[in-house]
Amino acid sequence: MKISVLNIGNELLKGSTANTNLASIGQELLKLGVPPIIQMTVNDDPNDMKEAIAYLEKRSDVIISTGGLGPTTDDITVEIFADYFGLKLYTDEKVIEHIHNIMGKDKILSVHNKKQAIVPVGSTILENRNGTAPGISFEANGKLIFLLPGPPSELIPLFKENVLTSIRSRLKEKVYFESLYTVGIAESELQRIVSENIKENQKLYIAYRAEPGGCELTFSSPMEILVSEAITKIRSVLGLSILDYGCKNIAEEIIKLLAERKMTLSLAESCTGGMIASKIVDVPGSSKVFKGSVTAYLNEIKMHLLKVKENTLLKYGAVSEECAKEMAEGCANLFNTDIALSATGIAGPDGGTSSKPVGTVFISVTFHNRTLTKKFLIKGDRSRIRIRSTAFALNLLRNVLLEIS
Repeated sequence: MKISVLNIGNELLKGSTANTNLASIGQELLKLGVPPIIQMTVNDDPNDMKEAIAYLEKRSDVIISTGGLGPTTDDITVEIFADYFGLKLYTDEKVIEHIHNIMGKDKILSVHNKKQAIVPVGSTILENRNGTAPGISFEANGKLIFLLPGPPSELIPLFKENVLTSIRSRLKEKVYFESLYTVGIAESELQRIVSENIKENQKLYIAYRAEPGGCELTFSSPMEILVSEAITKIRSVLGLSILDYGCKNIAEEIIKLLAERKMTLSLAESCTGGMIASKIVDVPGSSKVFKGSVTAYLNEIKMHLLKVKENTLLKYGAVSEECAKEMAEGCANLFNTDIALSATGIAGPDGGTSSKPVGTVFISVTFHNRTLTKKFLIKGDRSRIRIRSTAFALNLLRNVLLEIS
């Protein structure tokens, strides 16, 4: 099966919006062993769009289009695809009702709002729970076409729940796949470990997706035994460097570990500015174990809320092992939690010295009347330092929890 992706939107070509949809689509299709063979990005121009469709139609069995389903005049994806494939359009009343439900029953829909309910005759409507524009699928000229909204929060659920299911059902061979999520291992190191332990096999597809602090490793094959053997082998080699079953990111496992140990968590952040807390609260059910956090950017806040001693700040500075330790301990006392984590550092671009260069970060965890503090030297710009600090903090917290029986 040959699959192509067409991303539509002037904003993508201008660079004002990053094309994250391609990465999401590609990663999921790779798990099925059918990564896209072609990707094209075009602006909102009728002729350019038709030329792109013609090019992809000749080379693909499936075309997945993203973007251009909004209510504005430059959102013309439905009209262009319908015109190209000679399909008539109609207004779907169920979509009108859905738009009303999203926008409010008392809302009078404008012509622009109703435009999103215009769909090709004979198409299948894919319900968009997170927006007003529906996804659309239809078959034409022997090709399977999917039209999906551009916003990732709308596209990804539609893609996973509808497009993947449809593609999987059409594959000539059933594809088995399973993913592992690693922490504390660089992508290159993970690939080395896999290559040394998994024999090369044309029937076994291996995909890597790196993210700060870890990687997603996926094995897929039409032979279930190959996937099972690979997963078992890598789990035995990597051990605790792999997240527990059912956990897709480190924050999920942290919440699970806290719940199992009947422990509560609080956070005190400086250089990360709430990024660690954001990862924690992204996990459903985190409120059962997470009491709260403090973003203590100013020294006055560190002293007033977290009870960091003024002498500590004068003698060692806000970016120091001593300050990180007092921040964590003060946070645990403030929120009355069993475990607390703090992060303080120099994210840059200014503020570094010869003894404490930009990228110097101290992360501290206090639990069971003891405190563990680690120093990190992180290379990169301000954004990367903060992202990496968050990853290191979560990894340290996980390691501590794993040691607690």
